[in-house]
Amino acid sequence: MRRGMGDSALPPSPSWSAAATMSSVQVVIADDHALVREGIARILTAAGMEVVGQASTGQEAWFLVRRLVPSVALLDAALPELSGLDVCRRVRGRCRKVAVVMLSMFDEPAWRAEAARAGAAAYVLKGDSPAALVEAVRRAARGEVLLPPAGEPALPLTAREREVVRLIADGHKLAEVAQLLSRSVATVRAHKASAMRKLGVHSTAGLTRAALDLGIVRVIPAAEAERDGHR
Repeated sequence: MRRGMGDSALPPSPSWSAAATMSSVQVVIADDHALVREGIARILTAAGMEVVGQASTGQEAWFLVRRLVPSVALLDAALPELSGLDVCRRVRGRCRKVAVVMLSMFDEPAWRAEAARAGAAAYVLKGDSPAALVEAVRRAARGEVLLPPAGEPALPLTAREREVVRLIADGHKLAEVAQLLSRSVATVRAHKASAMRKLGVHSTAGLTRAALDLGIVRVIPAAEAERDGHR
């Protein structure tokens, strides 16, 4: 069951308050796959927690966290519309009572470091056991931080690798990137391969998604793009 903005599944405010008193730990789950959300909800409910909302996008997750103020926001790192890392930054900036647990399929230091920098309390892999997930959520709800402080730099990419990734994410072909950077195609291809290996992705689409999620590139809102175009 999906609960999001404008969705009739969202109960009125009095029901939210009543639900919050049923458990010492209330959780909002955000993942773009309904089966994943429902599976996690069953695990947390069986552990005595209260799942007070579910979201399929980053925008919905941010909306629900602000309205429900749960104990924990359990966020997929790669949500559509607004990445889980971006939602985490917003939550920790404006709803500091809410702990964030990041859920991800990426077991690379870069992702853990970015989660720590965003303010997440814990980082759970989708391949981890249900017991590990429950433990992470419970400890985050108690105010514990399970992620070590992020080191510098957060991303293990060189300046040139970041530049190559940014241009690829912007839609440029390797030959175009090579021309823009005054480098050979072979050199650009090597930088791309190195960045993909460090970020744990295996395709250009995955590299672009990682670039967005990790803040290497950002989506410019339509209104902002239109405003810039008139300058």
